[in-house]
Amino acid sequence: MTLDEQDLREGLKFIVGTWQPEYVVSLFSNDLAHIPASEFKTKDGTDFSGLKFRFFEDHSLEFSFGDKRSAGTWEQTGWGTFHYTLDDLVEVPEGSFRDAVETLQMMEGRLLVFGLGFLSIAMSKTEEGTVTEPEKKPDIGDIEASPEDLAMTDIVGTYKVAETMAFIDDDFKLFPVEVILEDLKKKLESGEIDEEEYADSLKSTEIIVEFTPEHTVTQWMKLPGGISEEEIKAALEEGEIKAVKNGMFSAGENEWKALDGKYYFNSNEQREVFGEEQSPWDELTFDENGLMNFAGGMMKLKKI
Repeated sequence: MTLDEQDLREGLKFIVGTWQPEYVVSLFSNDLAHIPASEFKTKDGTDFSGLKFRFFEDHSLEFSFGDKRSAGTWEQTGWGTFHYTLDDLVEVPEGSFRDAVETLQMMEGRLLVFGLGFLSIAMSKTEEGTVTEPEKKPDIGDIEASPEDLAMTDIVGTYKVAETMAFIDDDFKLFPVEVILEDLKKKLESGEIDEEEYADSLKSTEIIVEFTPEHTVTQWMKLPGGISEEEIKAALEEGEIKAVKNGMFSAGENEWKALDGKYYFNSNEQREVFGEEQSPWDELTFDENGLMNFAGGMMKLKKI
């Protein structure tokens, strides 16, 4: 698995700090009960509550358990998985046992769990660590387009849906619109769906997306059947819809722009990850067939 910058940032903010055992699970027990760490004793009578890991931003760590102290390093190895090493973990032989001891795993976004032979020890974060905030990069929307960027207008035009996400034959993935329509027709004829469900399912295949020279993006959807002119007028006046043309309506406009040879789309979404505001701008890319990847990869568009 390849981790991107955001994955590593989230992992860093998650793990940096102090972690101590919350409960212990013995694989030899019949019910795999969660035994409070303070009640699980070692042979010499020491309970597990005194065990402590402190992870630091520079990927170093400090380990302590009773009188034992050790230093080491850690790294993120996957989404929600980590590996650590201690300088003096010499008493643990190389192999699968040691790999299990040195493997850390997120559990439910709160707990760090690792295996120790027949034991699984779940740790909770008892103290937050310090993570330096990175220098904030200017958002796509704040960067001024150059004359070369403004000259990039190949994206201007009207697009229809070529592929979109659908659930067919126990598979939820991108399917060509033709395949989706054929599947919906079969389901309607077999009685698996009714007319209302059929019409509702068609909506995602009928969207038209318009990129204008004025750097606006409008998504057009078919007006519901049977709607009157009075109802359309009222919806426009109340701001429920923004525009109507050719039997289609739009709920509003987005923005597109070009920067450094790439196209971007402003989703207008409020995004946040671990308390950090994220950009609403998405890069618009094209696949090997010239189809535009759109809506966070949920559909592909073809210029018409």
